[in-house]
Amino acid sequence: MNEFSAGGVIIKKRPEGILVLLIKDGYGRWTWPKGNIEKGETPQEAAIREIREEVGLKNIRPLDKLDVIKYVYRLKGKLIFKTVYLFLFEAQGEESLKVLKEEIEDAQWLTPDEALRRIEYKGAKEVLKKAIGRFREGLLNGQTDRSN
Repeated sequence: MNEFSAGGVIIKKRPEGILVLLIKDGYGRWTWPKGNIEKGETPQEAAIREIREEVGLKNIRPLDKLDVIKYVYRLKGKLIFKTVYLFLFEAQGEESLKVLKEEIEDAQWLTPDEALRRIEYKGAKEVLKKAIGRFREGLLNGQTDRSN
């Protein structure tokens, strides 16, 4: 069986540096918001919808495609072939997080170092490093919004 999900690394700029949003998922692990792609959605649309549902952020701007991660897992004896599309987003403005407790345990803005310490899934640290690097590169090249 094939399963397709999408999600995003959300970063916001602050005068003291950048902050990365991580969620604590239903398994108690820190990761980024993501979920299944619904019929008729593009992966990016699904990522935006999942971010809105899980943490309540509406004012996010897509910056870049980050990665496509593929892995296999077993659920109730069946092999699931999972593909996850990941995007880089910039959070704009001062929205507060609204955690959807039915789906996730927590959500926090963290410094890049703290986010890299907390993230747990296989391969996630490398993706997070790439996201932070691309965001900082965009800041240097003037590609992110400087109004907030």
